[in-house]
Amino acid sequence: MFKEQVQRFLSGSFVVTFIILNLLNDEILTEARTSSNLKVQLPHGGILVGRHLSTHKGRHMRAFMGIPYAQPPIGELRFKPPVPYGSWKGEKLVIKDSFKCIQRDPFRRDQEVEGSEDCLYINIYTPEKTNISEPLPVMVWFHGGGWECGSGISSFYGPDFLLDYDIILVSANFRLGALGFLSTETVHCPGNYGLKDQQEILKWIQVNIQAFGGNPNSVTIFGESAGGASVTYHMLSSKSQGLFHKGIAQSGTYFNPWAQPAHKGVAAKRANKTALLLGCYHKNSNDWPEIINCLKQQSAYNLTAIVYDLFEWDTDPMIPFPPVIEPDHAEAFLTVHPRNQLQPHGLALPLMIGATSEEGLLKTAALLNLPEILYEFKTKFEQILPIILYYDHLPEKDQHDITEKLKYFYLKDGHNYDKHNYQNITDLISDGWFLAGIDEYIRLRMSNLLTQAHNNAGPTYVYMFEHKGSASFSELFHGGREDYYGACHAEELQYLFPIARELFVSAAPTNSDLKLRDLMLQLWTNFAWNSNPTPDNFQADDKWLPSKVYPVYYAKIGNKDSDNSDALLFDYNTNMYKERLDFWHQLKPHVRSQEFHHDEL
Repeated sequence: MFKEQVQRFLSGSFVVTFIILNLLNDEILTEARTSSNLKVQLPHGGILVGRHLSTHKGRHMRAFMGIPYAQPPIGELRFKPPVPYGSWKGEKLVIKDSFKCIQRDPFRRDQEVEGSEDCLYINIYTPEKTNISEPLPVMVWFHGGGWECGSGISSFYGPDFLLDYDIILVSANFRLGALGFLSTETVHCPGNYGLKDQQEILKWIQVNIQAFGGNPNSVTIFGESAGGASVTYHMLSSKSQGLFHKGIAQSGTYFNPWAQPAHKGVAAKRANKTALLLGCYHKNSNDWPEIINCLKQQSAYNLTAIVYDLFEWDTDPMIPFPPVIEPDHAEAFLTVHPRNQLQPHGLALPLMIGATSEEGLLKTAALLNLPEILYEFKTKFEQILPIILYYDHLPEKDQHDITEKLKYFYLKDGHNYDKHNYQNITDLISDGWFLAGIDEYIRLRMSNLLTQAHNNAGPTYVYMFEHKGSASFSELFHGGREDYYGACHAEELQYLFPIARELFVSAAPTNSDLKLRDLMLQLWTNFAWNSNPTPDNFQADDKWLPSKVYPVYYAKIGNKDSDNSDALLFDYNTNMYKERLDFWHQLKPHVRSQEFHHDEL
């Protein structure tokens, strides 16, 4: 009996010893497997240790994930500009995604809050080997999500497609919602912290990207929706000048009503309501130091969760915390309204800009498929539309006049729209939320081109994406899996990033989808290299020509006929949506007359 117990003990001891030795061996092997190629020493002396990944086509790449660029914006750093992360000694392992910035997603009508306030990190992806002897162009991605949700993590905005080309990709996290954009319209909490985070990323890249093989003199910022609007904001802010060299604005500019600075008093009103909801309201509503000090004591969860309480109807106003005009102070990102800055530095930079053909499905997909929302929208149309389209700041008579003009232009047959008859209402939201603001920015670019006599004016490449793919983003916005309504807002993202594999698990790409993906990757990366999207060896019959006068050339990307892959080439049209865009240019429902100063076209 004793002999058997001894044998069992020795056997157990052997197992424990074996496990310990294996763990030690794993550490040794992990260290042994860390190639020097996966280590990058930054100028301050600290070393980043990344990991190996492969692209969709099997190309080897290096991934450095979760690199801190600023101190965690918590405690006393909440509602403050980002503080650079600083230097460190030794090695820092950066092989996995950071947390998302804390957020609640109203576009998918999520109930949960996810993420962390400690989120100021970037991911950097580089080819493992390249035949290019010169430093590679850098593409910096600013995600969309209305400055309320989204992130730069690899499962959504990973390098699987873009790193088949010789570029360096940087995807970024930045503060969102109240934590990123709450403003008292005073120096106590001026706002725009999310945009200041982006600016800090661009500063970090200028200092450090050479260590990764990147060219700090060839930085392209690109983004979609609020990310696209962010691109144009950096083309506006003088403090971003020199930190990048070209831009790609997808489905967003600072002229879009949800993206332009809040009208005077709106941000302060929402800061007060936030304080009231969280028990920080003060009898003197202008005692901002006390209110902000109280909000700094609140949990990040509560500050994020209250966003739904700021909506006035359904999920509108779409962006409760947009950028703001700040009081003039040393750390201000924006102190003058975009319409009053006649020569922003970005007008001299190359730009690609465009939209999807049915942007408005972001909103109307839910309207068409959620009966109770559709009923309320139709029965309270006169009250709801000014909120949705951001002209509720105007006097009631002006609101009524604008609503009547919109009804006459888009809804001549009345409120007969439903999931089988949706184009008119989708066009209304597409134009009001997206196309009109994008068109206004294009007109500004063309005006600058004329006044500068082609000197000091960057080329402008305009596109319209209308591809019918195997999966549509309208599904995410309650559009249904089996119904197709058009090329929804954000539709083009699945051809630049592996986002589809996370969102559309039951949709297999068609041959047309694959051809379109290869086309778009060539266009986007070639623009990063040459400021011209069309590669020299491109097989298309036409080249993508820059626009020099208004109305502009549109390069039509994709085809509404999913069985026809021939139209993956460019189909130029200078009159695309002309009647609709001219209508909005005259209407200007979200523009106060004293704000509209740049030349009319």
